[in-house]
Amino acid sequence: MNEEFLNQVGLGHYECKDFNPEKVTLRKGDSAIIWVHKPTGHGVLDVESWVKEDYYSADYRDEFSGNSTGKKVESKKHLKMYEQLNERQFSQFKDCLSKEAKFLEIGGSFGGITNNVLGHGVKLCHIVEPNIEDASFLTEQFPSVRVYNSILEDANLESNFYDVAVSFEVLEHIVNPRAFLLKAAASLKEDGIIHLEVPNHQDVLLSCYNKDVGFNKFYYHKAHIHYFTPASLKELCGLCGFEGDVSSFLMYPFFNHVYWHFNQAPQLTGTEALCLPKPTEGQTEIEQKINLFYKRVESEYEKLINDHMVGDCLTYQGRKKR
Repeated sequence: MNEEFLNQVGLGHYECKDFNPEKVTLRKGDSAIIWVHKPTGHGVLDVESWVKEDYYSADYRDEFSGNSTGKKVESKKHLKMYEQLNERQFSQFKDCLSKEAKFLEIGGSFGGITNNVLGHGVKLCHIVEPNIEDASFLTEQFPSVRVYNSILEDANLESNFYDVAVSFEVLEHIVNPRAFLLKAAASLKEDGIIHLEVPNHQDVLLSCYNKDVGFNKFYYHKAHIHYFTPASLKELCGLCGFEGDVSSFLMYPFFNHVYWHFNQAPQLTGTEALCLPKPTEGQTEIEQKINLFYKRVESEYEKLINDHMVGDCLTYQGRKKR
């Protein structure tokens, strides 16, 4: 850890002495070092474990594809698999959109957010997506959308152009999130809105559950360089010209956490992991009450987790400062 490294990863506003090295196990079983900022809890993956520069153009989708079976999921199936989650994510910023809005998504992936945005209606929609296969799918699936098949840093975006920019599960992959956010800010109009979602380094399964659950050997992986906390995310966004707040977002529900508790492993697919169980057919009064009980348990758990800012994700929504 040195000043050059901190500047490289966009954290030059921190001091080297405030970081501790922690040994972790990456998702594929490799050992690695995470540099943890003591005041905020922000983590940075040591450079020795970083992926190659061209990793996201092709290899990422092959390795991390929404399941734990080792089989690749095609973009079209991804779109269906995450349909309900994408609706939940969209609901967090849809009130920021008007029919005249110019919208930018950074990291469009398989188009789940874009699909909701186009259904809502905006003046124009642009996407930055480095993965070749996903970019091709987006172009075919949404002919009215302009797709930049590149990383944000290389995309030729107009300045002071967009009303709303969003990015879901992207910032943690970026070597220098400060440079990323500064470019996003430059593309937004004055008072333009940014909405971000990132994994939470204080995820309840990591920070509260017993270690024998094994989540600590699943959470970290080579594709994530940064591990944000509420404090580090808000501070970084503020430094990059935004005013806003951080919220907790529980993506994976209570019953997924129960599965982790009993099985010490993830469920096989994202569809299963995100699903709220429906234990009965709901044909009788007692069956209906049982189903409602399950929903109530999930709702209460979600509120508990989010109130304490330990959801698996963090969201930041703010405006570009004048």
